[in-house]
Amino acid sequence: MWRRLCRTILSAWLLAWSCHAAWAAEAVDENEVKAAVIYNLLLFVQWPPLATPAPRFHFCVLDEGALTLALRRHEGKKVLGQTLDISRIGTTPEELDRCAAVMVEAGSAGLLARFGALARTRALLVIADGANAIDRGAMIGLHTDGGRVTFDINYGAMKRSGLVPSSKILKLARTLIE
Repeated sequence: MWRRLCRTILSAWLLAWSCHAAWAAEAVDENEVKAAVIYNLLLFVQWPPLATPAPRFHFCVLDEGALTLALRRHEGKKVLGQTLDISRIGTTPEELDRCAAVMVEAGSAGLLARFGALARTRALLVIADGANAIDRGAMIGLHTDGGRVTFDINYGAMKRSGLVPSSKILKLARTLIE
């Protein structure tokens, strides 16, 4: 119990720090910060229970851009007791079936809308990078605001997908859409 409490407090602190710290040192890569934010966000979302728990948490990406490369540094870490596995996939529903979450680095509005529609039928967390990502269909949209990495959350879309975000990340979100 004590260990879980310490881990939760530490994770919340890391999430807050990575989201709201002003990065004075130019050596810090924005994609590294975004990758840390994504990883920490995954820790604070509850997925519906699976009939057969999987040993791996499948996080899917569409391309191998700079953000994906930074995110790969977190591969092998634990997410909800499962090992984080990052896989490059295409855009067919069959390929998305094994994904718990999908990230679109530079996706079109049509692609995000398709993923959003698919997420209404199953628990699939859709994360996108870029301004107005949640307006284009993402559940969590990352962006840089004044030198800080921030995020928006479409709580209603997450709820419809069966996902439950922690109140901790809801408080840290720049914008929350119900």
